[in-house]
Amino acid sequence: MSDPSSSTAPAQSGKPAKQPKAPKPSAQGGGGGGGGEAGVKAKSAKELKKEKRAALVSSRGPVDEPRGPPSESPNLKARPGLPPSTNSHTAAASQHTSAPILRRATTQTSHHHHHHPSSDPAHPPSSQALFFSHIPPHLPPDTAAAFNTSKLHPDIIRLGVMMSSGSLRGANARTMAMMAAFQEVIRDYECPDQADLWKDLPIYLSPMIAWLEGCRPKGVGGGNAIRWLKSEINRLGEGDERTHAEQKAFLVEAIGVYIRDRIEFADQVIADNAKEKILPGETIVTYARSSVVERVILEAWRDMKETDPDATFEVVVVDSRPLNEGRGLLESLTAAGVQCTYVLLTQLSAILPRASLVLLGASALHSDGALFARSGTAVVSMLAKEHKVPVVACVETYKFGERVVLDGVASNELGDPDVLRDLPANKALGIKKPSPPALTPLSLMYDLTPPSLITAVCTEIGFIPPSSVPTVLGKASGVA
Repeated sequence: MSDPSSSTAPAQSGKPAKQPKAPKPSAQGGGGGGGGEAGVKAKSAKELKKEKRAALVSSRGPVDEPRGPPSESPNLKARPGLPPSTNSHTAAASQHTSAPILRRATTQTSHHHHHHPSSDPAHPPSSQALFFSHIPPHLPPDTAAAFNTSKLHPDIIRLGVMMSSGSLRGANARTMAMMAAFQEVIRDYECPDQADLWKDLPIYLSPMIAWLEGCRPKGVGGGNAIRWLKSEINRLGEGDERTHAEQKAFLVEAIGVYIRDRIEFADQVIADNAKEKILPGETIVTYARSSVVERVILEAWRDMKETDPDATFEVVVVDSRPLNEGRGLLESLTAAGVQCTYVLLTQLSAILPRASLVLLGASALHSDGALFARSGTAVVSMLAKEHKVPVVACVETYKFGERVVLDGVASNELGDPDVLRDLPANKALGIKKPSPPALTPLSLMYDLTPPSLITAVCTEIGFIPPSSVPTVLGKASGVA
């Protein structure tokens, strides 16, 4: 008897510390003491997780609330369309980028803040604004800061202002002006002593290229021209024994040859090829204003009148807001005596039944055959195919791009929203400046026309289908 009692006494004296913990797991529906301890630990971890999640959700409140680094979300930081309060950390994290990129990022943030001045949760940024927030807005360049720096040539600053203001329009005109400005830059460039021109000149041109890109995107044609110029500069390092002055003269002359062969002569050959498709009595439809299409029509009219003074054809100029570029083409054609009809894009379906051919210009032709042109070109091409009217795009090969673009949203250009808001009916509609928070003016400069809507592409190498762009690019690069 004494043995059992003596054996149980030490056991009972060792368990008092564990006895109070037993009711807790039993109240939770748990088992023994060991299982109760595990249950308590698992529950506390879940509670901590819930508290962290609740804190994170509560931090995603109104956009004007200040947020510290612990409550920031990476997904929100990657959206540049949000108001400045959510973009301040992103701008601070990207200070290692170049100055033009920083200027564009900060001005883009202020642009969206201008159109959404109220950060009240009752007026959140519209999904449309966030959907196009990756596209740089149209903003005037900072000319004061440009003149204060010594890294920009005056001709480059003047060109950037002209491109940004819209006084210089058209891919060909902008590319030719840019290359002519680089000619002046190279003429005035002085290579430092003990330096190689082919190494120092690209560094000297880099801030000027960035400035022009900040004023207005250079596009596919301008990008191809800049890449060609850099390749010509790099060729000077292949055992070239000429002096710096001779190398500069070589580059200036090479730029002039590029402008002459790839743009001026190319436009002349395209005009000679395309004007053969215009016959007497036909009706030609064109949209907006393209310099090469204008040249095609004028030379076709001149040659037709020289052959038969009584022969004639009609041109329908289709136009749309806000640029109304077709007015300039209309003035040019009527001054030459061409019979013209001027209609807006909304009236195109009434004109196409009597049309014989649609001539279009373009800013670029991508590798998959998609045509990147003035906004509204895709609508014209679609209606033309619906009415079984052939569509011919006149594009120089220097505008051919190696990218495959699936839509006109990923890469585009925003126009001036103030021009879009200038309507005669603004007073009647009650639209005032600045726009109310619920109104987001959106003016896309370009659209994308799928290759299925293009009958043929007229280039300086002849008529080709849109699917032949990769072949032309391969031959130009020496691959094929």
